[in-house]
Amino acid sequence: MASFLNVLCLLGLLVFAAGIALSLLTLANFVFGFTDGLWLRIYFIRFYLFLAVSGILLYILITFRRKDDEKKE
Repeated sequence: MASFLNVLCLLGLLVFAAGIALSLLTLANFVFGFTDGLWLRIYFIRFYLFLAVSGILLYILITFRRKDDEKKE
């Protein structure tokens, strides 16, 4: 169970990092106009920010969850 939770934490961090990186890349593309790729248009920034928020929420909820002995109090 602990290894599964560690995998979920790492998955949350990866999704968070991907969301932040794609958001920054999209903003840079919007400002400087590097390419006309569909996934780098400013409309997708909401999706990338959703990925970042979902990833950090997954990480926080798994990392700071209650342990079994804390529930009994």
